[in-house]
Amino acid sequence: MRRVVGCSVILAISGGQPLWAQTNTWNKIRYNGGTVQAKVDPYDWNAVLTVKPDAITLVFGRRQTLRILPAQVTALSYGQEAHRRVAEMVAMGIMVTPFALFGILHKSKDHTVAIQFRGEDGKAAGVLLEVHKDSYKAVLQALKAATGKPVENEP
Repeated sequence: MRRVVGCSVILAISGGQPLWAQTNTWNKIRYNGGTVQAKVDPYDWNAVLTVKPDAITLVFGRRQTLRILPAQVTALSYGQEAHRRVAEMVAMGIMVTPFALFGILHKSKDHTVAIQFRGEDGKAAGVLLEVHKDSYKAVLQALKAATGKPVENEP
C-alpha cells in the first residue's frame, strides 16, 4: 500500500510524466571541440545543455545554438573513449576549422562526453563536452534516456 501511495505522489509531483521525460538543463558545460564551428573561449564553462525527450539543445555563448533530435544520435561515449571517437570523426575528413581540434587530442581525467549524430545534411558529426564533476552522471543518464543509446565506457 505504501508503494502505491508513494508512486502516486511521485506521478502527481511530476505532472503525470515519468521522471526521465522531464527537461534536464545543465549550465556548467564546456565545449571542447568537434565538428561544430563554435567560437567559444576554451576556459568558458557557460555552455548550456538541455536534454528533453524530443530534442537535445546545446547553447554556445549568446548566439549559437545546436539542436539535435534524439533520432539523429548515433552514439554516446564517455572519458577517453569520447576523445577517441570525436578525434576519429575529425580525422575522417570532415571540414572543420583548426579550433575544432582543440582539446580533442590531449589526455585528461576530465569528465568528457561525446555525442555523435547525423547532421542535417546526413553527414557524421559530433561534439565533445566537458561536464562538471557534480553532474556528469546525471547528464549521461538523461542522454541515455532521451536517445535510447548506451554510453560506451560508462563509469
